[in-house]
Amino acid sequence: MLHFLQMNWGTIVALLVVALLVFLAVRRMVKDRKAGIGPCGQKCSHCPNAGNCHHR
Repeated sequence: MLHFLQMNWGTIVALLVVALLVFLAVRRMVKDRKAGIGPCGQKCSHCPNAGNCHHR
């Protein structure tokens, strides 16, 4: 097992970094969705085109 980790440490670190970035992106999307922020990055309640953008 130790030999496997020594031979593949770079790949394992890269995989962990990518997994962390995906986790943070998903967490941000969930947080924005709960806060009422639309896909354009703005709050839909203040948008003049809220009715045309997407339906709830």
